Amino acid sequence: MTSSDTPQRRNPLASPRFWWIVGWLVLAGFLVVAAMTLPWTDVIAALKGARWEWALISFVIVVAGWPLWIVEWWLLAPAAHRPSLPRMAQVTALTGTANNSVPIAGVVAAVGFLMVRGGLPASAAMSLYAVDQLLTGIVKVGTLALAATLLPLPDWMRTAMLTLAGVIAAFVLVMLVAARSGNLVRTVSRTFGPKAAKIAKLAADFLDHLEPLRQPLLGLAVMLLAIAKKAVEIAAVVAVQVAVGIEPSFSAAVLVVAALGLATLAPVSPGNLGVYEAAVIFCYQYLGVPLPLAVAAAVLQHAVFFASSFVGIGYLALTLPRGDSAARTS
Repeated sequence: MTSSDTPQRRNPLASPRFWWIVGWLVLAGFLVVAAMTLPWTDVIAALKGARWEWALISFVIVVAGWPLWIVEWWLLAPAAHRPSLPRMAQVTALTGTANNSVPIAGVVAAVGFLMVRGGLPASAAMSLYAVDQLLTGIVKVGTLALAATLLPLPDWMRTAMLTLAGVIAAFVLVMLVAARSGNLVRTVSRTFGPKAAKIAKLAADFLDHLEPLRQPLLGLAVMLLAIAKKAVEIAAVVAVQVAVGIEPSFSAAVLVVAALGLATLAPVSPGNLGVYEAAVIFCYQYLGVPLPLAVAAAVLQHAVFFASSFVGIGYLALTLPRGDSAARTS
């Protein structure tokens, strides 16, 4: 056997997956060490004394926000490829389940489900997700700005807010210009030959599908839905405060939601486990809430939001078989 026939052994150190696993294990180690320092006896006592009817109210509030997501994505879908609301409900349920279980699954999962279950072409699915992320960024900046008007924010959070605001502002300008540039891309590409024209067609289709950025009323509708989704999160946080015995505070809830928006920008653990709790605990400690209550609120709040995803799983269990059989018979 010649040397050329010898299979090449891959260097594991060159694999991005290897370093992702190492990074996650290091993060998990830090979280375990941090968790060991918490007063779990007092935390468990706080959870035992929680008013669970308020935890249930928080759960109901979170679930009530799911239809807002469904309608928002339904409106974001290009009119020519817009699926039914039940099919879009399946897409959002699948996306939410993936985001709560697989780290860094957001873009691939969302676009994939929009194509497979929503029936959107790739260019339409990517344009929908791009506008959704634009709306999400705008609302996150708005939440941070609201928190800054209600409370004195730490310097690092103000810096993060200004940085994020600058990035989102640039993104908005680029997207607004791009949304009207589909025909220009097609025209320019003709001077570069058929191969470039084929690539340009995909790009131009993506730009043509950015309908909410060209239709003010549609853009306003989806923006209001994105704001309503954030309001639902804030209301659910207030209910958790009541549940664990923290004095209910709208400003504190806004700060928690704003901090979570920053902490979960880049998901690094399944369901943001650990990172989510750390952000909530930091906010309540910053506001002077006793550590046991802060930890109890963080644990219960994450549990409520995680449990709400099972509503989507239940919906999928009821509807996916029917959808598949209907597709086969049609």
